[in-house]
Amino acid sequence: MLKLDLNLLWTVVDVLILYVLLRKFLFKPIQNVLDQRQKTIEADIAAAQTSKTEAAAALTTAQDKLRNVDNEAAARREAYEKQADEIVAAGKAAVEIERQNKLREADAQATALARSMCEKLLKHNLTAQDDDQLLDDLLQKAGAGNGN
Repeated sequence: MLKLDLNLLWTVVDVLILYVLLRKFLFKPIQNVLDQRQKTIEADIAAAQTSKTEAAAALTTAQDKLRNVDNEAAARREAYEKQADEIVAAGKAAVEIERQNKLREADAQATALARSMCEKLLKHNLTAQDDDQLLDDLLQKAGAGNGN
């Protein structure tokens, strides 16, 4: 059966001493390393989660800015189109005013020529030769007035 002798007692004591020494010099340092690794992993996971949250916030901000840029571009385009329409309208108005001025000048020149011709006709008794001379003078004045 089971005998209790001194060898068994020394074996038990040796095993207990070995257990205490292993626990103190092997298991605790290994447990400390494992605990440090666990803390490092948890810190890395927390940092990754924080980075993920910051990246999502940055993405949202960038998308908002992009939408704002699109809206701003549309508003500027509308403003430029309105400004261009105003410039075109002002140009058309200026052209119309210039056209009216040129028509008045042409009317004034035609009136002056007609008046000059009437004055010459009323001063003279005209002959066929005078008619030809007046016509030539009229054509020369008309040509000089148009820059020809």
